[in-house]
Amino acid sequence: MAYTPLHPGNILSEKLGELGMSAAELAREVHVPANRISQIIAGKRSITADTALRLGKWFGTSPHIWLKLQLSYELYMARQRIGLKLEKISPRKA
Repeated sequence: MAYTPLHPGNILSEKLGELGMSAAELAREVHVPANRISQIIAGKRSITADTALRLGKWFGTSPHIWLKLQLSYELYMARQRIGLKLEKISPRKA
């Protein structure tokens, strides 16, 4: 069975739920507009390097974790979108 990565917003939502914290409260803590966090949680916005740095600092994690979550999700979605076209590409021969 293939692994389907979650949007990082799902992970962020879980973490906030564990803390009993709202998106608006986190936004205040990391000094960003509330809609940025809300849109990430809704899967309508990507985690940027700026946001990853802020989340990493606040959660005490590496910002790379947040960017890797985003990258995994984006690669999965791109593969779903262009899968058949990708299969038609032959690897370069050495």
